[in-house]
Amino acid sequence: MDDTKLHEPVSSNKSQATLPLEPAAETPVRMDAPEAPKNDRSTAASRYSPVRIAAPQTAESQLADFVAFLKRTWRIWATAIGMFVGLILIVALFQKLTEMAKIAQQKRFDKAIASMTPEHLIARCGKPAEDLTKEVFPVVLRTIRYDRGSSEKLLFAFSRTAEQQSDWVFLTMKDENGTRNFDTPESKILAFSCLDSTK
Repeated sequence: MDDTKLHEPVSSNKSQATLPLEPAAETPVRMDAPEAPKNDRSTAASRYSPVRIAAPQTAESQLADFVAFLKRTWRIWATAIGMFVGLILIVALFQKLTEMAKIAQQKRFDKAIASMTPEHLIARCGKPAEDLTKEVFPVVLRTIRYDRGSSEKLLFAFSRTAEQQSDWVFLTMKDENGTRNFDTPESKILAFSCLDSTK
């Protein structure tokens, strides 16, 4: 009986709890990187990116690239072209307005000089320094002098026929010293600004 106690079967739960565990066989761990197999080329090639040489572009592909570039930047180009065209139009408009103003001024000067008579000259520029009338048959000459300071004296010459009903005609405007010529209406008005008047 004692033998039977000694050899009692042990339950499976007890045997697992009491049995000491055997250490598992340890596998050696290497610290350096594993070597790639010498005959496997795919692993070695994946470490580096391939070098690609671009084929020369054809004219069609360059044109397509340029068109794509224009499509991406069309707003910038449209703004720049619009500003450039607007600037050209503004300059052209300014030149046209300046030309129109100059033509209108020239017409006004021509009209002021063409319509000038001795009475108009005195009404526009005031009392002259000297007003001489001389009859040389068949015409009457009238010379009016204005002093502009001590150095400049302007002479205006008018003529008409000896008949009473004829109108005065403006002949010349000159400097008494003969240093200046007044050939155009503009030069006359620039020299004596009171001539540009509606009186």
